[in-house]
Amino acid sequence: MSSEPAPKERIGAFLSGKPIDRVPCVPLILNHAARVLGVKVRQYATDGLVMGRANVAAWRRYGHDLITIFTDTAILAEALGTKLKYPEDDAARVDVPAVSAPADADRVPRVDARRAGRLPVYLEAVRHCVRDVGSEVFVACCYPAPFTVAATLRGTGQFARDLYKNPALAEALLEKCTVLVEDFADAVAEAGGIPALVDPVASGSVISRAAFERFALPGIRRGLARIKALGLPPILHICGRTSSIIDLMADSGAAVLSLDQIELAEAREKVGGRVCLMGNVRPAETLLNGTPDDVRREAAKCVADALGSPGGFILSSGCEVPLATQPENVLAMMEVARQSRLN
Repeated sequence: MSSEPAPKERIGAFLSGKPIDRVPCVPLILNHAARVLGVKVRQYATDGLVMGRANVAAWRRYGHDLITIFTDTAILAEALGTKLKYPEDDAARVDVPAVSAPADADRVPRVDARRAGRLPVYLEAVRHCVRDVGSEVFVACCYPAPFTVAATLRGTGQFARDLYKNPALAEALLEKCTVLVEDFADAVAEAGGIPALVDPVASGSVISRAAFERFALPGIRRGLARIKALGLPPILHICGRTSSIIDLMADSGAAVLSLDQIELAEAREKVGGRVCLMGNVRPAETLLNGTPDDVRREAAKCVADALGSPGGFILSSGCEVPLATQPENVLAMMEVARQSRLN
């Protein structure tokens, strides 16, 4: 890394529209950081110092251009009352939704975004990374947008039914979730991090375009507007298929769209003049189950399809780098980025 500009310098120049040396590369290293440090996911997910140390260790191993703090999409819903199970070496999952009955929605509280649930774990991880390597690399904290928070409070299947059978309940719950999303952006920024929204349940693989526009998009817009008001770049990631909603994603106020299951050439044609595109080496098929050569071929195709997009391009994984991904495959993606010289 010493022969290159520091990632912080590269990303800062990139976001300011200044020339940079090569394609930025941000594999979404989330729980995989626990593997790099050699700890179990449950410890990683519940101890902010361990999470911070793991992400620093992963960054020192791979040299990616942005640290991305994250463990599970239930963290905000847990702060609002959803009960989770913690497998020893996998991401936490919902045990008991907080809003099992419609009347429970009225009892969802406004909580302190700096103290509730495991939110302090994320904040301590951000602070640790900023203290340790913040002079060299920016630290993003990824957390769910209101639609995913509401689905995790209610239970995803039941919340999907509410969209059609009880939309007033869905919208009331979304409002409460949006307030916490906005408050947590402030807390992340105070810790020195860049808040970044993820909205997996709002995927085109899960809901229709009409449902996305009515129920998910307003909360995304408010969450990203708060990030922009903090003077930080609004980043949005949505998992799964996004071809049917990518124009709406570009209308959300995002500066960067992190994309999963869409051809980058299509994304470039549809919205590349309006936002920076980020993606999208396949996580399971290629990073987990492929060889380094497979990763190089797919990463090179991503670069060929998206490089030169007017809004800019960041090479990344389509979604989370799987926990058991071999380090050689992550390094192969970084190799392609380092060979994609821009000047």
